[in-house]
Amino acid sequence: MRDPRPPRRRPDSRKARSVGASRDSVRTVTRKAESSRAMPSVLRELRRDAIAIFQRAVRRVDPERAVMEALHLDGDRLAVSGNRIPIDARRSIHILAIGKASMGMSRGALRLLRPDSGLLVAQEIPSPPPNGFQVVRASHPVPDEGSLKAGEAAMRLIDRLGPGDLLLVLLSGGASALFEATPVPLEDLRTATVELLRSGLGIRDVNEVRKGLSKVKGGRLAERASARGATMVGLILSDIVGNPIDDIGSGPTALHSSRGERAKSILERHRLWDSMPVTVQRLLRSAAESSEARTSVPSGAVYNVIVADNGQACDAAREEAERRGYASHVLTTAMEGEARHVGPVVVSQALRWNSAARSVAVIAGGETTVTVRGGGRGGRNQEVALSAARLLEGRPAVLLACGTDGADGNTEAAGAIVDGKTMARASALGLNPEEFLDNNDAYSFFRPLRDLVVTGPTGTNVADLVLFLAHRPGRDLRESLSRPSGKGRASRLASGE
Repeated sequence: MRDPRPPRRRPDSRKARSVGASRDSVRTVTRKAESSRAMPSVLRELRRDAIAIFQRAVRRVDPERAVMEALHLDGDRLAVSGNRIPIDARRSIHILAIGKASMGMSRGALRLLRPDSGLLVAQEIPSPPPNGFQVVRASHPVPDEGSLKAGEAAMRLIDRLGPGDLLLVLLSGGASALFEATPVPLEDLRTATVELLRSGLGIRDVNEVRKGLSKVKGGRLAERASARGATMVGLILSDIVGNPIDDIGSGPTALHSSRGERAKSILERHRLWDSMPVTVQRLLRSAAESSEARTSVPSGAVYNVIVADNGQACDAAREEAERRGYASHVLTTAMEGEARHVGPVVVSQALRWNSAARSVAVIAGGETTVTVRGGGRGGRNQEVALSAARLLEGRPAVLLACGTDGADGNTEAAGAIVDGKTMARASALGLNPEEFLDNNDAYSFFRPLRDLVVTGPTGTNVADLVLFLAHRPGRDLRESLSRPSGKGRASRLASGE
């Protein structure tokens, strides 16, 4: 699931610094938060390293770089991941960029191509926008009027295509909400989306419902372009475990995607059917009872390529950790499950890994879910971190959990960081982690501790990273943090304050 709840209004993007725009943006923001007197030097070092490793992982999946590495011109052909696609000089080239990484991906494409037109769909209007592009601002994770405007604009662009034209689709996480065309009234669509995001359903099940309500998802966009005789090339920045092309952005370019046939049974199985608006029920009942006719698409009309994913981010994190002297291990790039259960599992496995090493880094990537039962603020990464805090108590260890897009749930934070002193500092403030977990209010736990990690929008999106770092001194681990931390200035590591 992308975000457990629709977010409150985010800060003005002009005030939020992007990781992609500045190599020190995470470090700069987080210098404002940590109390050096309460933090032993070993934990300060681990925190600094965790932030730096996260930075490196995010830079590795920079969308501009990913597109530039994927595209090459070879005479009159466009080379894309082993495919050589003819480009007719008499025909036109168009770009459709949708998602949280749309601006960066567009920049990468424009370094190679000079399109005749373009459409860019994003949460924030880029400044300046790409030359010659129509730019539509839309909402995430709950669609708005801008999302419908973007969907209609995308279909108009495709309807202008002719035989031999090339449509380059630059797709990234967030596209499911950012553009839509549907017979369902917007108010009903928003109601259904909020119910889905609060339910704890996995993202593939959520997107199955979205496909059943859409005129552009589930391969329909690709089918529409092919019917015009055009060639479509999809370059995809994956934010879903396993890189399923038919589910990233709800699969607008995936010809063989499902189209909502399973949506009704999913909602009934999870007792969500009755909470869906009547217009949504009607459409999904129709999708379940009759298979939609598919238009035959000629071979070579549609290409899809994953240009960056969570695995690349995890590999970059491992490499940076090794460069800093940690014995490093990628535990998984398929992290899923309820966030409050995932944190303890990651810590338990990390504590057992490579017991002979003095310093270890264990990395997990993927995307957890949150079943919202309370009325607090937070997100899946903050819940992962909060659920891990007790297992770290007294240990020279830290755990950082952050979204690579810089967003986590209904807050301005990307995630949070916990360490061996988190529980002691929380206890001194009268904060009980279980109470905050029960109310889905991890944000209110971490804010007074100044342990939120705030990056602002990063311009990329390959799901989440969890980083566990630990030093293993020769003495008892708990005793090592019970000693006075000493004096000295420390950088503050975690809040937007």
